[in-house]
Amino acid sequence: MTKTYKTRHQLFLPQDMSRRLAHLAQSSGRARSEILVEALDAWFTRRAAPKTDEALGARLARIERNLDWLRRNEGLVWEIMARIARYQLISAAQVPPSKDAVAAGSMRFAELIDEVADRLAGKGAGQSADPAITKLRSFQ
Repeated sequence: MTKTYKTRHQLFLPQDMSRRLAHLAQSSGRARSEILVEALDAWFTRRAAPKTDEALGARLARIERNLDWLRRNEGLVWEIMARIARYQLISAAQVPPSKDAVAAGSMRFAELIDEVADRLAGKGAGQSADPAITKLRSFQ
């Protein structure tokens, strides 16, 4: 059994803290110096925690990337809804729809689906002559 050498330190505590330390030592059956050593060790360990800061920074960076992805997709959803509402209102004005209107609506729908697929794949939005779409994109 190896003997550990300890250095004696004199410590002045306020009376209230001294009473709390004595009560904790008595109730736990441990020496006051053992409790103080444990408390100081915890304090030193907490103060020297740059590794935890690095891990926290990595997590925050990942959360930020996820938020950027969500913001992009949220803007895309609003744009899709705006286009669908606009096309619905245009086509509903032509009651009963002609064959040309149905063909134009089908073509626009196919274009919308192609653009949605491109945007979900990460490609940027193309230029739009529609001022409503331009305004929606400005909110992103």
